[in-house]
Amino acid sequence: MIQRTKAKWIAPIVLSGALIAGSSVAIAAATWNDSDSDASVDLPFRPKPPQANLEARKAEMQERLAARVESGEITQAEADDIRAKMADRKNKFQRRQGTKRG
Repeated sequence: MIQRTKAKWIAPIVLSGALIAGSSVAIAAATWNDSDSDASVDLPFRPKPPQANLEARKAEMQERLAARVESGEITQAEADDIRAKMADRKNKFQRRQGTKRG
């Protein structure tokens, strides 16, 4: 048999949870659907690394690939394939960046 004291607390707890969930959804919807303000979102600024740093990293990667070929970890064809894939990714990235700015 269900005790009356437990049963009389179930409804208020369920209703309170539903009220909190509903108000949270309403607040979130009002925040995300605020079409009156056209303010842009301020994202943290991430400066581009200096070109010299990028060139140094690229040279280091090339040296590591050459060392792996010399040690026999990978073949020259595999190293060339890695270089080609990296160049392809760079081209795709630059095209994507060009379309965002244009």
